[in-house]
Amino acid sequence: MHFFSHALNLRRSSRFPATRSFSSYLLAALSMAVIFSVFSISASAQQLDTNVRPAPDFGSGGVWLDQGAPAPHHIADYHGKVVLVDFWEYTCINCIRDFAIVKRWYAKYHPYGFEVVGVHFGEFNIGFDVNNVREAAQRFQLPWPVLADQDGTTWKAYQSKGWPDRFLIDLEGKIVMSVFGEGDDRELEAKIRDLLAVSHPEVAKLPLEQTENEFDPKCGVSTQELFVGEIYGRSAVADMNGHQGGEEAEFVPPHSPADGSVMLSGKWKIEKSGATSEGNNTGAELRYHARSLYAVLSLDTSKAKQMRLNVVEDGGPLNKDDAGPDVKFDAKGAYIDVTDARMYYIVHGPKFTAHLISLEPEGAGLTLHSFTFGNNCQLQDRP
Repeated sequence: MHFFSHALNLRRSSRFPATRSFSSYLLAALSMAVIFSVFSISASAQQLDTNVRPAPDFGSGGVWLDQGAPAPHHIADYHGKVVLVDFWEYTCINCIRDFAIVKRWYAKYHPYGFEVVGVHFGEFNIGFDVNNVREAAQRFQLPWPVLADQDGTTWKAYQSKGWPDRFLIDLEGKIVMSVFGEGDDRELEAKIRDLLAVSHPEVAKLPLEQTENEFDPKCGVSTQELFVGEIYGRSAVADMNGHQGGEEAEFVPPHSPADGSVMLSGKWKIEKSGATSEGNNTGAELRYHARSLYAVLSLDTSKAKQMRLNVVEDGGPLNKDDAGPDVKFDAKGAYIDVTDARMYYIVHGPKFTAHLISLEPEGAGLTLHSFTFGNNCQLQDRP
């Protein structure tokens, strides 16, 4: 879950206002102005709000990414419908894991007047590139309309706190429940059914989705999300040694990283949105404990359109049993073919354990934005 604090500061390196785009700097500034500082936290329970209030309209500064027939673009146009407004971020694993149940709700309740509208607001600079958002919506096969909230107007109007953040709107256009965070969605589904049952009592006969608390201690407590850049005013990079953000620097790691930190080697440039390799023979080491490991990666396309990123585990070849779906193998070992700016699946192991992962880009222009993790109850991570 990604949470924003209200301290006026610079972007921090744990999912700050989308390290994804406008122009790298214009967007960074815009994100800061809109959401200040965001902190990523794992919660053992969702934050649920049942305060009833009028639902704001969608802002005019966004771009609608309708896939088929034009969808209504104003809250008033949904009068008489039950609407779920889902704030998401396309590199956010919490959002990606939650798409599955929202899709099941949509398929089950749409015939009875249930609608979903996705509102995308970026965290990193790459998240403000409309093409990236459009490709993600297609890749995730989202069947509902999506608004790319480029200037954060809708985000601010709803006072969204992070990703995922969902607002349930009744037939009269009032927010009757909001839920911040992923997992254990039974209360939200029950409220959807209550609202629909006013006109369609038969929905009570439909089975509820089976959910669980994915943050229960029995699932395993993973390493917290790590931001490599200074998006939230701090970076997971442990070997800064006086290096200043925004400057190219040669990193010589003094030792192996502690759990939950990153050590860089070679020439890198650390900025708000992430750390970018600036030469050959660079690397990044991460120590963590979890079942799954994900990384948000992108390329400086002026330097590279495609890049091989070698993956080493615990000082040796990555075990094929631990490899995530994006990992490939050849005679040189395990690697990821980085092309698109997105979240990549690096590790999906058979058990919850600790590892030291080394990522070695073959050239300049690779940006590491963030690392996220999954526990034993968060295995359904591909919507």
